[in-house]
Amino acid sequence: MAHKTISQKPAFKLSLVAAAITVTGAVTPLQALAEGNSKTESEVETIEIRGARGSLISAQAIKRDGETVMDVISAKDIGSLPDRSVLEAVVRLPGVSIERFAGANDPDHFSVEGSGVVIRGLTHTRSEFNGRDTFTADSGRGLSFQDVPPELMGGVELYKNQSADMIEGGIAGTVNLVTRKPFDSKDRVLAFTADATYSDFIEETTPTYSGLYSDIFTLDAGRLGILLNYSNSNLKAQSDGTQIGKYYQQNRQVGGKDVFVPETTRLTRKKDDRDREGLAASLQWENTDRTLLITGQYIRSDSSNAWTENAIEMADDAVIKDLIPAEGTEFEYSDQGLFESGLITSTAGWRGNGEPERLPGGIFGPQHAMITRHRDTDSVVEDIGVNIKYRPNDSWSFNLDLQQVDAETTVNDYSLMGATRAVVGIKQQGVDTPKISLFDPAYQPDAQSDVTDHFTNPHNYFWRSAMEHISDNEGKEKAFAADAQYTFEDGLIASIKVGARYAKREQVTRQSKYNWGWLSEAWAGNGNAWFDAEGDELGANLNKDYQQVTFDDFAKGDVLNTSGGNSFLFPTEEIVKDYANWQDRFSSLSPGWNPLAARDRAVGHFIPNEINDTKEQNSAVYIKANFDGEMAGMPFSGNFGVRYVKIENQTEGFVTFPDTVGKTNDDGTADLTDPDWHLPADQAAFGNGAFVPQTGTSEYTNVLPSFNLKVNLADDLILRFGFSEAIALPDLGNLRNYVEISEEDQIITYQGEGDNRTIVSAPYSRYTAKSGNPNLKPMEAYNYDLALEWYFAEGVGSLTTSLFYKDLSNYFINNTVEREFANNGATQKVLVAGATNGDEGTVRGVEFAYQQFFDFLPASLSGLGMQFNYTYIEEEGSPNSNLAPDKPNSAEGEGVAYDNLPLEGLSKNNYNLVAMYEKYGVSARLAYNWRSDYLLTTKDVITELPIYNEASGQLDGSIFYSLNDNIQIGLQGTNLTDEVTRTSMQVDQAGNRAGRSWFVNDRRISFVVKGNF
Repeated sequence: MAHKTISQKPAFKLSLVAAAITVTGAVTPLQALAEGNSKTESEVETIEIRGARGSLISAQAIKRDGETVMDVISAKDIGSLPDRSVLEAVVRLPGVSIERFAGANDPDHFSVEGSGVVIRGLTHTRSEFNGRDTFTADSGRGLSFQDVPPELMGGVELYKNQSADMIEGGIAGTVNLVTRKPFDSKDRVLAFTADATYSDFIEETTPTYSGLYSDIFTLDAGRLGILLNYSNSNLKAQSDGTQIGKYYQQNRQVGGKDVFVPETTRLTRKKDDRDREGLAASLQWENTDRTLLITGQYIRSDSSNAWTENAIEMADDAVIKDLIPAEGTEFEYSDQGLFESGLITSTAGWRGNGEPERLPGGIFGPQHAMITRHRDTDSVVEDIGVNIKYRPNDSWSFNLDLQQVDAETTVNDYSLMGATRAVVGIKQQGVDTPKISLFDPAYQPDAQSDVTDHFTNPHNYFWRSAMEHISDNEGKEKAFAADAQYTFEDGLIASIKVGARYAKREQVTRQSKYNWGWLSEAWAGNGNAWFDAEGDELGANLNKDYQQVTFDDFAKGDVLNTSGGNSFLFPTEEIVKDYANWQDRFSSLSPGWNPLAARDRAVGHFIPNEINDTKEQNSAVYIKANFDGEMAGMPFSGNFGVRYVKIENQTEGFVTFPDTVGKTNDDGTADLTDPDWHLPADQAAFGNGAFVPQTGTSEYTNVLPSFNLKVNLADDLILRFGFSEAIALPDLGNLRNYVEISEEDQIITYQGEGDNRTIVSAPYSRYTAKSGNPNLKPMEAYNYDLALEWYFAEGVGSLTTSLFYKDLSNYFINNTVEREFANNGATQKVLVAGATNGDEGTVRGVEFAYQQFFDFLPASLSGLGMQFNYTYIEEEGSPNSNLAPDKPNSAEGEGVAYDNLPLEGLSKNNYNLVAMYEKYGVSARLAYNWRSDYLLTTKDVITELPIYNEASGQLDGSIFYSLNDNIQIGLQGTNLTDEVTRTSMQVDQAGNRAGRSWFVNDRRISFVVKGNF
């Protein structure tokens, strides 16, 4: 039996290539078919189909022809919806979801464009540019998709199973971002987009623009193609958050049962300013007989996201049990004893000496931190690639690929906190946003004692604390790959393909701690530094460094009500951003805060154990056999193969021992009131604060089989089966080679009384540590897919379903183990917490997808169309808990750890529903994306509790009109229904949850002009 080559395929599929090219004047992911075609351009039947319909035709054709289970977005798909990033575009695909927060472990900061890709319930996703490795220089392994300009993309390919020639690492799936190349069009292309986006909450309008030039020159030596694509985008947005803190048991009962009151309330207003710039350039040359094709590509993505936040957070230094109802009121509780509503004040008595007017004793409102925070994240990714394809005859083909990736990421995060006091009123409203009221700290409802100017009077505020965090990371990778394929003329085996790949990656991460310290407090230093200080008073040099901020229309509703209006005083943005001068400006306060660079042994802003250097070498060879034939009148095709991988890691870091050296007096003698002078000899020797360098090495090898089968049950009905063994490499942050040991629970024994009391002994009961794990092995999985695909229309018309099953092992979990460490002649047992490999688990589910244009309807109604996909996912046996690093048997602040938690990021139910219209020059879409509740993080950085994102959906839309063959104008809308994003916290082992956060953000409307010539 003779095998069909690409040039022998029906002209129908090639006409789809032309159709998609006509839509955008640029690449679609079908470029591989076009490049391999040996027919002349005049032999290809061209059908001109414009608009979203053409894009869907090309996407459907790629999925139909795919070697394994996959889904596709074409370039027009990205542009047809108000998708401000690639991340927001891929969420339209079956089985894909994204986070709506800046990071899953930081659900206090909403992200308007989302972050992270979850495929079929797993976060372990591989990211690629044009089939090559790509990454962001952070603690993760892959690319931050939200940083990539969508205007540079020709398409997005999502592979849900694997074949032997694919780069390993995508247990969840592989997302391949395809950029445009000049040979994807047969003529010169000039194109542009320009839009102005209005964000209704922040009330700002921001621009986005892009341009593309592509041309092909016919030379004596062959064809030469040049392409340049540039994009620039700015987006400003605002989000308001209302939060309820962790519940603590009170030292009293109500109605004979225990009652619980939240430790805090938090009100935040965050303003984002995101800039994104991208450049893609490509140069192609092909010889006259089309046996040699050389492609060079350069991609640069430069993203900056700066946000400023003002937050009001009840942060009283009193014990939580001292929070009581305001005089003449009572708290209301749920049936479970959880606080629901009431006016909260505090019984904390002593608040410092010398300030009875500002800080009286007795009952007085709890302290509230008034926070101004600025965070600026800059990320640059540069990717250079050269590909050489050589096909000397119909039997042999060769491929050579070279790549270099350079990535840099910096984070500058600065916070200053003022403080005031207030009685706070909370009224929970079930799933709706709670109502918060703030009153002056002496407020008593029956006494009508409210002071209406309390929150705008600097007399009532002081400088409380400062915090900074700095990261400076860079990564580099060089990769080389070579492939050879031999095609047979007859037989079951159509071709044999072999190849090898070698990649060397080095990444240096410098990440400081979050360096919090007090500036002034009643209980510390010289007392409080008040905002209105003058003359020789403490903090007088800072009395112009506060500003009034009004939380007008907070959370777009009647959520916040403050006596005298919703205006408050905060540190200015200017002083927060002036980090270089913080030390000088705060020196007069005798603060407990010292800048990062002033720490012992700091090099720049970082101490040795905050700097990690990871080197990784990845070697792989594979063999893959493609086959095709016919059985019982049904054509079939597929592939099988194996891929051998070897991964070598070397990580350099430090073991940091505790610093328990006793304090000295001014004359250099021992201060014997410091308990650390009374440690046992072995503990005194162990705690010398040493940094000990260490190098960790690991090696991992595996053989990964794969098998993919496609059977044409009928001309329009395809049955697929896919099997592969896949791996997911650990995040580089978990491979960091560091151990940070701390002392815990000092037990002090005294003798004597009064002034004669002295310390006899003061041993520590134990040592704990946080650590990375250079020996962490990749996660492994056997992936199974069974799919049935019905293509009932040659254009846009399909109904598909896919069953999937993943058998996971070596799952990444957090665990605590006991290890021995020796230092300075002493050995101690240490409870070390960090990432380890767990046991086995499974993820399984089903996907349904349907799309169609209703061409059978009469007249104008024939332009209507619809897309729908639904995914159901469940998991079993995957270990998960919120173990605290220093408490191996309990969660922080709780009696027991919460175990058997679900996988982070896994929503059982997900769906997309899209209504489309394409006719008479009008192209319109309404798209709704929804996912059920899911676990955001097993341990929030603030509450130390599991946090869940409640079920949520978002409606986006667009409408465009073609003025002529070259110009389109239109409107795009995001978050049209103004959704509230809600989170909840798990409060007990039984899984009961209470509301944690409610976030609202902008609706965005864009006016867009597109040109294609």
